[in-house]
Amino acid sequence: MSVKTVVAALSAFIFLIVVATAGAAPRGVDVKDVAKTRAEVRAHWTAERMREAVPVTPEAQGEQVAPNDTTAEPPPADTDLAPAAPAPTSFPFSSGEYQGDYPGTYGRVFFTDDGIDYVCSGTAINSQNRSVVWTAGHCVNDGPGAFHTNWMFIPAYRDGVRPYGTWTARELLTTNGWGQRGDISYDLGAAVMSASGGVALNDAVGGLGIAFDAPREQTYTAFGYPAAPPFTGERLRTCTSAYGASDPGTVPSTMAIGCDMTGGASGGGWVVGNAVHSVVSYGYGDQPNVIYGPYQSTEARALFDAAAAR
Repeated sequence: MSVKTVVAALSAFIFLIVVATAGAAPRGVDVKDVAKTRAEVRAHWTAERMREAVPVTPEAQGEQVAPNDTTAEPPPADTDLAPAAPAPTSFPFSSGEYQGDYPGTYGRVFFTDDGIDYVCSGTAINSQNRSVVWTAGHCVNDGPGAFHTNWMFIPAYRDGVRPYGTWTARELLTTNGWGQRGDISYDLGAAVMSASGGVALNDAVGGLGIAFDAPREQTYTAFGYPAAPPFTGERLRTCTSAYGASDPGTVPSTMAIGCDMTGGASGGGWVVGNAVHSVVSYGYGDQPNVIYGPYQSTEARALFDAAAAR
């Protein structure tokens, strides 16, 4: 066999391997290609549907703020999750509206699940493909179950205004822990956005960094668009809080901070410096003004790496 023949055969073999594996989900990550075109998703979101979209709300038992189907149990009553008289500078309970021009890195998320239109929050992250939005797992997938549809991100949304336009997802991703087991400790999601007018998301709005395996005991600023009462979801709000505690009902333990944001803020980033360390995930009905987020470690890194490479 000639050298040319060997090289050709080897090249064909490598090509077959690439073709066979290019669409495969990375280990530890669930991936869904979006079937609808950008035009079809935008056509779905009429002004009326956007107004009527609802936040992810508690189920009838009323224990969780978000998502609907977390299985975590409330912590024991003697667990010091939220001190009775916290110092307002270290564990504030009230969120404030973001002041000044809204940064395009934070935005409002719209999606459809089982025929119902919902809202969440998300953050544009600097990435290899310049196109990743980081959010909660329950904002992309039922956990466990199907991926959502009509997924749209509006950076710097305010009172219906879209200063950076409208961005639609071409792929949705979540951790295996959330997508296959509904494990609240892995309630993380990502969306790879289609370009708009030939421009990638990061090139239009910028992006934040992302942190993994960072110290828990830090001061976080949570960003989100809470839409359940008393909020409307029309404006970006923030809470700045020191780390409160870990939820003993979760493994690995999720993190708690003081914040009064409600459903609709789900998926909003917890930021330290210029990096996202967690996202708004859930809360307990008997713990007002406390929200929980997953600790970003190995699984979160695998999710981000997968999304950034798509």
